Amino acid sequence: MNVAVSEIKVQDLGYRWGSFSQGSRVLFHWKVILLPPRLAEYVVVHGLHPNHSPAFWQVVEKYMLDWQLRKTWLAEHGIKVEGL
Repeated sequence: MNVAVSEIKVQDLGYRWGSFSQGSRVLFHWKVILLPPRLAEYVVVHGLHPNHSPAFWQVVEKYMLDWQLRKTWLAEHGIKVEGL
């Protein structure tokens, strides 16, 4: 995806799985490590870009054909991740 990242941090982000912030910092919720690998991959790819424009989603789909299923799973089951 050709994204420059200056720093990666893991912390409690409340209801968010990840965040791309000023200075190319990427933050991930510590619960990402509890996700099945294919869902953690989605969170990482999603978190690596600050602008989720239609063009961004086309790039995601190019590399991750089932991104919509992963997104839906997180929306429906993400709140229960600690119990996985």
